[in-house]
Amino acid sequence: MVSEKLKDKLNELLNGEMEAHHIYTQAAAWCSANSFEGATKFFLGHAKEELGHMLKFFEFLDDLSAPISLHGHQRPIIEASDIRALFLAIQEEERKVTRHIVEAIAISREEHSYETDAFLQWFAHEQHEEEKLCRKILDRIDLIGKGPHANYYIDRELAALAASG
Repeated sequence: MVSEKLKDKLNELLNGEMEAHHIYTQAAAWCSANSFEGATKFFLGHAKEELGHMLKFFEFLDDLSAPISLHGHQRPIIEASDIRALFLAIQEEERKVTRHIVEAIAISREEHSYETDAFLQWFAHEQHEEEKLCRKILDRIDLIGKGPHANYYIDRELAALAASG
């Protein structure tokens, strides 16, 4: 049995994953509009992953017989001037998700909801991987630099990441 506070937090996380799905889809649209074919595939893959995360929260809440509350989401606005700025924005979104996961873990531990804590550990690990990937991509972008073919090489790197899955 989980408290109302924990149910609310789990619903917040469910909606956060849906929001992340929208953000990644909008990032893919930004990439497509800017001729980053590899980056478009990369972000579409991550959009699908975020939708899968949302469904995990849905199923967990449903297993608890907890009410599920889906919220409307505003259209994400991507205000990136270049691919590096786009990944900095994505990195900040991932950090925000991590903070919410950590808050939920704290609540589950405070309430001795070990089942919820165990469920959330998968997401804590996933967030570690997402933040590590953002750092890795930003490092590659910085390594490639700003030369005349930089966007081509960056896009090629992102295509390879998308293909490796």
